[in-house]
Amino acid sequence: MKQKNSISIIVISLIPICLAINVVGGNLASALKIPLYVDSIGTILIGMLCGPAIGCLTGALTGVVSGIFSPIMFAYIPVTAIYGLAAGFLSKKKMMTSIPKLITSGIIIALLGVVLSSPITALVFGGITETGQGVIITFLRATGLGVLPATLISSFCTEFLDKLLSCVVCYIIVKGMSNRYLSKFKLGHIYLKEKKEKNDLFDDDDIADENTDKNTDSGEPQ
Repeated sequence: MKQKNSISIIVISLIPICLAINVVGGNLASALKIPLYVDSIGTILIGMLCGPAIGCLTGALTGVVSGIFSPIMFAYIPVTAIYGLAAGFLSKKKMMTSIPKLITSGIIIALLGVVLSSPITALVFGGITETGQGVIITFLRATGLGVLPATLISSFCTEFLDKLLSCVVCYIIVKGMSNRYLSKFKLGHIYLKEKKEKNDLFDDDDIADENTDKNTDSGEPQ
């Protein structure tokens, strides 16, 4: 029972931290007008560690909090929720334990973003956004493309770069966590197990070296 309570407490404390990462990143990207969102790092991170449900909740809350600063974000709540859901499912399937798998996961999450967010941007807001993506859409429309095609192309480029970078950042953060801290999360054992394997291999090599040194000192044949 104590373990469940400690897990609940640490997850509850992690949610606002991840929310803050998302909101600050999103507002910074919007202010700088860069063609990235940077608003899903926290969502993907908590999805990796805590699973689909907590990831989905954090993603939805991100949309709500971001909507307070920019009402346009309320329309994207389903999208941000899906990011967390996808990250959690991919993590459960051990699709975020190596760089090749991480790239695949980033592509999957990005595709979901393109499919879900493009119609909202094009049909609800006419391709006008507060991020750097709006600049790309405006440029593409000036070449004669319609709103939806321009939005799809822009979203395709932006989402892939954004989600790949977000997944890499989350991977680096998780790899930097201690085994003791990882063990407190629902899916932490996935990343803990790999670290243990590496440690076991390292320990075996050390033992072999020590035995060799002892045999050499005692004059025993190898």
